[in-house]
Amino acid sequence: MSMARRALPDASSIQEANQILHGNWLCAIEQHHIEHSESSVINDILDIGCSVGISTRYLVDKFHTAKVTVSEFLLDE
Repeated sequence: MSMARRALPDASSIQEANQILHGNWLCAIEQHHIEHSESSVINDILDIGCSVGISTRYLVDKFHTAKVTVSEFLLDE
């Protein structure tokens, strides 16, 4: 079971749960920026530990004017 489905058991599908979860997450990012920044526009985003980039795609789609930089930390084995 996906994390989104566990977090939102009343969602009608995994897709709906993912949409709600990502929507809430993106709204929280935007709200935090508005409260703690002098600008209402997000210009730069650093996505650390972005794995395969699913969340990065949501960031790019939501904040389409921002420069999004990705970074994946790999541990030495």
